[in-house]
Amino acid sequence: MYDYIRLQLKLKWGLNRNNRKASAVMTAVAALCAILVILALVWVLTFVLKAKLSVTPKRLFVLYLTVIAIGLTVAATGMQVKRLYRPADLAITARFPLSPFRMFLSELILNYIDLWIYSALLLVPVMIVFGFAAECFSAMYVLGMFLGILFMPLIPFALSVFIAIPVMYLVSLLEKHGVVRLAVFVIFLAGCFALYYYILTVLAQFFIHRNWETGTLEIWKSLLSALDTVYNPVYYLGNLIFFEKFWLGLGVLIGAGAVLLGAGVALARGVSANVRNKALESGAAAAVKRTALDDLGSGPAIFRYTFREMLRSKTYSYFYLGVAISTPVMVFFCNRLVDIVGEAQIGAGINFGVSMLVVSMFMVMICSFAGEVLSVEGKRFYITKFVPVSYRSQLGVKAVLHICVSLGALLVSAVILGCLGFLNSQELLILIITQGVFVVGLVFNGVNLNLANPNLKPKANGEAEEINIIYMLLIGFTIAALYGAGCLLLPKTVANGKMWAYLLGAGFAFVYALINAAVFFATAERKYRNIEI
Repeated sequence: MYDYIRLQLKLKWGLNRNNRKASAVMTAVAALCAILVILALVWVLTFVLKAKLSVTPKRLFVLYLTVIAIGLTVAATGMQVKRLYRPADLAITARFPLSPFRMFLSELILNYIDLWIYSALLLVPVMIVFGFAAECFSAMYVLGMFLGILFMPLIPFALSVFIAIPVMYLVSLLEKHGVVRLAVFVIFLAGCFALYYYILTVLAQFFIHRNWETGTLEIWKSLLSALDTVYNPVYYLGNLIFFEKFWLGLGVLIGAGAVLLGAGVALARGVSANVRNKALESGAAAAVKRTALDDLGSGPAIFRYTFREMLRSKTYSYFYLGVAISTPVMVFFCNRLVDIVGEAQIGAGINFGVSMLVVSMFMVMICSFAGEVLSVEGKRFYITKFVPVSYRSQLGVKAVLHICVSLGALLVSAVILGCLGFLNSQELLILIITQGVFVVGLVFNGVNLNLANPNLKPKANGEAEEINIIYMLLIGFTIAALYGAGCLLLPKTVANGKMWAYLLGAGFAFVYALINAAVFFATAERKYRNIEI
């Protein structure tokens, strides 16, 4: 059992020679950027709340502890479902010289270790930033930090053992209903973004006007009071970290954690054994679905096949189609937020520039997935070599699908911006045309990048390597930032600046799309032919 745990930890956290160094570096950079954004939000929110509310550091920090605990509970639930009930390597691990109970116990230990690492990576930087922002950094605070690292994962892990069982059954029921899963994810994503928008709007209003509305202030007071109560499990962890009612906090955490974990493990053990046995027994008796032949042409057939693969792939269905579908909602919120800040800093009449900036950013997020049109094929890539369709045509159809998805999100976003009065008809037409052409350039840029860096070897979970997506995000966000900045500043700094902003948007989009399309049509066939698995 010890050797199995050590092997699994080495595979996940050790230096794996099969991992590309570039991928590891870019993933680390992306994670670091996300952490820096979170820490900046923690510092600003702490500064504002401390300035406006007379609350103790402990009451304020319980807010962050609650958010972290919710995130850890969600992560732990996913781990339990993946390892205990739906392991991808079940056919292999079932042959290991370990009893079912030892295997079950090993997976639990691995989940707890992973959760403890995630907990430390989240809690330490947040506590350091909070300590300086709230001016409560001391030797006792550092000691409380170590206690927080030690006990933070306990309650989320214990709760996740219970929550994972209904979640596992729900996932099983929705296994063949990809559209329903996608709809749930879109609703969840839009809700999270709406909450994020609300927090940023409150902070923006405070820093711009140095004031808060009375209603907003009362909401935050009520929220902090509601969280800092004995009914919130994280309240006891806050007592432990800040040495307030220390023994009560320690006793409740250890006692409740032990009871919950013991009962959860006893329940999960039987369910896990039953689910694993059924999975092992049902493999040979899997039904074969009979499908009829159709008379679709090569282009429509490849188009349909690629779209179905998008729905089957978790990366595509959630983070590609999900983002594309929820983009109009997020564009609306972002436009409102950037408009508030931009109008205060630059002046009125910046709606067109704000819209160009925001829409460009979301088009980059959607189109970046064109950077793995080849990678997603993985080991099946060799089949595309024998399909009686030219390589350039195959890639062209896949590029058209990505363009259609992006244009759908663009048109709905434009309608929302027009109906809500952000843009007039002339500005709306310019935005649709320029962003539509920009989308073409982004998609062909991603396809060209994937041709140069195929990454056909899938990761351990079967998903495609995401390094090209990260490259496309870096390239696209840089372009979009410069693009949006020009459209924002030109009307304020140059005579006839609005017309120059129109010309900048249209001119750059057409040149960018023309260059990438020309590279694709000139080199795609040759580069595709030279790719080997």
